Amino acid sequence: MSGKASISFASYICEDIEKLSAFYADLFGFAEVDELRSDIFVGLDVDGTTLGFSAEVVYEMLSIQDWANPSGTKQYLTFEVDTDDAVTETSERAVTAGASLLHPPYATYYGAFQAVLADPEGNVFRINHMS
Repeated sequence: MSGKASISFASYICEDIEKLSAFYADLFGFAEVDELRSDIFVGLDVDGTTLGFSAEVVYEMLSIQDWANPSGTKQYLTFEVDTDDAVTETSERAVTAGASLLHPPYATYYGAFQAVLADPEGNVFRINHMS
């Protein structure tokens, strides 16, 4: 391999790209990457990585129709905040905005304080603070 790899995009395939992108933009204060917007995609800037929201038509566009009806969580994203209190506060705001709290804020065995949630479309994510 030549060079170091990085993550340029982390994307959700979702039913409502507008609603789900607004959920994350409002919750974490992420700005939209305007030049990426289309009828089937919205991207948010997360410190140089794009958090993408793709319409379900991308299953066909990417020739991954066999993956269109997954069951269970195969991946999740972790969003880092500045303090333990921010984990709790952001989790509460997420629930108010339509998320489900799967595991209330707690101290992990590896020194983090985090909460586990599912967004309004059921995608699992964590709000985390590394102590």
